[in-house]
Amino acid sequence: MWDQGIEVFDGFANETFKMHAMLFYTINDFLAYCNLSRYSVKGHKACPICEEDTASQQLKHGRKIVYLQYRRFLKSHHPY
Repeated sequence: MWDQGIEVFDGFANETFKMHAMLFYTINDFLAYCNLSRYSVKGHKACPICEEDTASQQLKHGRKIVYLQYRRFLKSHHPY
């Protein structure tokens, strides 16, 4: 909507105008992030921060994908 804009009707002025808008900030959970940004939060490259460097592996006898090295951003002796 920022580049092209959208025609909107102003009821007070009784006229239409082209409105340009952008989403500036949101607070949401991981699934809503998928809906808002059209980013896939499933599969082998599900992490939006790591993207291609996401360490994932599919379990041998199932379809479940597990994510490895999820604590790599913590300090080495962090309690988690």
